[in-house]
Amino acid sequence: MPRPHALQLYSVRDELAADPRRALARVKAAGYDHVELAGTAELPQEEFAALLGAAGLRAVAAHLPLDALTADPAAAAETARCFGVRHLVMPWTDPAACARAADWVAVARALDAAGAFLRAEGVTLGYHNHDHEIPPVFGGNSALDLLMESSDPAHLTLELDLCWAAAGGADPAALLRRHTGRVPLVHVKDSRPGPGGNLVFTPLGRGTMCWDTLLPAAEAAGAEWLVVEQDTALEDAMAEVAESAAFLRRFNEKAG
Repeated sequence: MPRPHALQLYSVRDELAADPRRALARVKAAGYDHVELAGTAELPQEEFAALLGAAGLRAVAAHLPLDALTADPAAAAETARCFGVRHLVMPWTDPAACARAADWVAVARALDAAGAFLRAEGVTLGYHNHDHEIPPVFGGNSALDLLMESSDPAHLTLELDLCWAAAGGADPAALLRRHTGRVPLVHVKDSRPGPGGNLVFTPLGRGTMCWDTLLPAAEAAGAEWLVVEQDTALEDAMAEVAESAAFLRRFNEKAG
């Protein structure tokens, strides 16, 4: 396929918590050969890696929290080796802990140092955004600007979540163009407006995101993987991630 896709396992976290072996088999049946990790369902890393292999799944990236990446990057590198992944990603920064521009610069520098260590181990470190990093609230700069400008592109890449970027007021295609060559992973998710201005997350193609523009833009920016993530399900998480996999297959066939 011209645009390889993976599933962020956070999308099916309840199923994984209930029965990891069955859940991973269902992920495979839903149309995924590759996944991105968000924890190991409370199992030891080696055991979860074995379950992935038994299900016919290969991990392409793993999310790890800031403390795990910065306090012990050697252990983070060992996690990458255990699962055979080339990409580790920090998935979340609490905005309450980063009220000032200097706070974001400090996070960037900590990630830069961890990324330098990981790069020497053959692993790329990335940052996954939500919506709060997007508005330009720091003298015209956004938190994402500060993160990217205060770190070396060789040490910190961007896993751009297109839907959260749009929710924060950005043009996701413009962000892809701006960070071309620095976005090996892209989160593809869809949503529609909900009550009180909250997002209602949907399978791909059922929301308001313009995939005819965004998927080619991700490819042009150098994205290696499109990572499907649906933060919350409408009804049945497994059925809905299967719908998103089918959407990407159809899009690839159409792109030809």
